[in-house]
Amino acid sequence: MKRFMADRMLGKLAKWLRVLGYDVIYLRKGTAEEIKRGLRQGRVLLTRDRRAQPWRREGRIVIVSSNDPQEQLIEVFRNLELQFSSSALFSRCLLCNRVLRAVDKNDIAAEVPEYVWHTHSRFFRCPQCNRVFWPGSHSVRMRRQLEQVLGSLNNAVS
Repeated sequence: MKRFMADRMLGKLAKWLRVLGYDVIYLRKGTAEEIKRGLRQGRVLLTRDRRAQPWRREGRIVIVSSNDPQEQLIEVFRNLELQFSSSALFSRCLLCNRVLRAVDKNDIAAEVPEYVWHTHSRFFRCPQCNRVFWPGSHSVRMRRQLEQVLGSLNNAVS
C-alpha cells in the first residue's frame, strides 16, 4: 500500500486518505528536510504547489490541481491507480495516522458516552493519542460519501 506526505494545502485530502487506510503524514510546515526524508522513505508527496517540481529528483510527487477535497481524492486515485481495500477502511487514527488497535468494550466503559457503550460492540484505540473510536453513524455517512466520490472509478468502494 502506498504511503504519502501531504503538504499544508491538503489537510482534508490527508484525512480522507487516512479514512481509506492509507499512511499519510500531514506536513503542517513541510521543511525541506522533512520532505526529502519522506521521499527517501518511498512516500509520495502530495502538493498543490507547482514549484515542487524540483523534488521529482528525490522521489515521486503528485501535484493536485483541484481545490475540492473530494475531487482531490479522485485525482490521486486516478493518478496513482490506487485500489480500495475494505479491510483498511477506518483502520487509522484521523489525527495521528497510527494504526488503531481493537480494545475490549469493558476497558473503555468510562471513556465513551453511556449510550454508545450500550449500543456498540466494537471499539478501537489510537496507540499514540489514546482516542477511542467506534463504528457509529459518522462512519456510515463517510462510507456513503466515499461511495459517491469514488463510485465513478473502476475501483469503487464496495
